[in-house]
Amino acid sequence: MKWVLVLLVCAVFVSALPVVVVRHKNRMLFTELQKLQQQRDALNVSFGQLQLEQSTLAELNRVETIAREQLDMVMPTPDDIVVVRP
Repeated sequence: MKWVLVLLVCAVFVSALPVVVVRHKNRMLFTELQKLQQQRDALNVSFGQLQLEQSTLAELNRVETIAREQLDMVMPTPDDIVVVRP
């Protein structure tokens, strides 16, 4: 009877150990998942800001203004335009 009790206690401990290991691994993976989701959200915000900046910088009016003011460029007259055909 005594050996049966000792054997049952050992069986309980042996079967409980994998449960503890799996729960610990589950918690670690969940923590990593949360960190990755936060990184994803931060990257999405950054991507949105970059898209806005790109659209602002690519506006035709802005390009024309910079060409005139900083590069001293002017619009060509119709006589200066040459059409090249293949």
